[in-house]
Amino acid sequence: MSMRVVIIGAGDVGTYLARALSQEGAEVIVIDRQPGALDRVEEQADVLTLFGDATHWSTLQSADVSKADITLALTSSDDANVVSAALAASLGAPRTVARVDDPSFYRTPSGVEASVLGISAVLCASRLVSTELLRQVRRVDAEYVGHFAGDAVQIAQVRIGEGAPVIGQPAAQVRIADNAWLAGVVRDMVLRAPEEIARLEVDDHVLLAGSQVAMGEAIRDVTGARHNRRVIIVGGGDVGFQVANTLVQSERRVQIIEADLDRCNFLSEALPNVNIIHGDGTNIAVLRDEQIDTADFMLSVTRADEVNLMASLMAADLGVPWTLSLVHRPGYTDVYSHLGIHGTAGSHEQILRMVKWLLPPRGPLAREELPVCTHELIEHQLPGSVGAGVRIADLALPPDAIPIALVRGLSCHAPRTSLALEPYDHLIIATPPSSMALVQRRVSAPGRGGE
Repeated sequence: MSMRVVIIGAGDVGTYLARALSQEGAEVIVIDRQPGALDRVEEQADVLTLFGDATHWSTLQSADVSKADITLALTSSDDANVVSAALAASLGAPRTVARVDDPSFYRTPSGVEASVLGISAVLCASRLVSTELLRQVRRVDAEYVGHFAGDAVQIAQVRIGEGAPVIGQPAAQVRIADNAWLAGVVRDMVLRAPEEIARLEVDDHVLLAGSQVAMGEAIRDVTGARHNRRVIIVGGGDVGFQVANTLVQSERRVQIIEADLDRCNFLSEALPNVNIIHGDGTNIAVLRDEQIDTADFMLSVTRADEVNLMASLMAADLGVPWTLSLVHRPGYTDVYSHLGIHGTAGSHEQILRMVKWLLPPRGPLAREELPVCTHELIEHQLPGSVGAGVRIADLALPPDAIPIALVRGLSCHAPRTSLALEPYDHLIIATPPSSMALVQRRVSAPGRGGE
């Protein structure tokens, strides 16, 4: 049976998701109160359309939201999205998502808020792209960096080099940043549990897990690297603010160039450890005055694609080793890559990534390969039938399957074998492909050996 998706809003984001999901075989219904917008989405995607106001009961009932696998409120109005998603949930829609771009709506720094007014998930586009840009910055220091469980946990793999402070330590006893842990060690292309490694050695590859805020410090704790790096951010809007607020905890010198003077004043008060410059990030004189050629990274994150592309190209031409850019237009990320920009993040792509994660699970929620070994990372959500007192050890996972992280709600935890499981927990497990089917059976029937 195909997936049934209701999308509220036929703007750029709604159209992009409608096209992407319909191409994957989903039955998509798009609601909008602008006939012209519905005509445009029909031209671009194989979807059904419904004219109406999704903040009205009657419109949502006409769309049969109670029969949809997921209902997505993606208009340009935060308020309308919350109302529409909450109404859909009250009408029996099993999964509802609302796009809310105002960061002050959220109680935590995450880009995902769960169970608000009965809505399954609320998504902040600026925070999702900020998280992706930060992942790409971390990727410079690691062989692999990935996000799982709605970005609640970050997993990184790094090589142990000469002089690393953890050399000679038992892997299970390594202590790193708060809210992060050493989850495994790759030696001779085999991933092993920390308890199997009595002494860490040069050329071991360690797998780290924890919150994305803690990962920068965790990587430094393991490798011993203490970079005196300089990061320049062009654009002090929501994305620039969030990226700077996180990077200042791991990088020595963070600077924002912002064209709006009032925003500069706000940033100066909100980010006391960040150097705020009032200026135009596409003005070559400004960039030279700020000695951009001495920067290690430049991130262009303004609200205009033309500004971001121009600033990134100028920075690369002036000698900045790593340039990253925010891309607003869907489908343009490949263009930036061809022009030599090292990394990009777009809100459309990040919202689609999160929506796919929120869809009803049909097997693993995520699956990613690890470098220099045969194991892969898979994310499973435990069923609601998990009994009281069932522990990770009771899953009876195959010996070559290593639990890496457990996520409950939006909090990540080290997966101790004695840790009691709860319904709908998320488990990230490293396993070779040959054991993947057995892991799936064991996780789907916790405490019963998958039988």
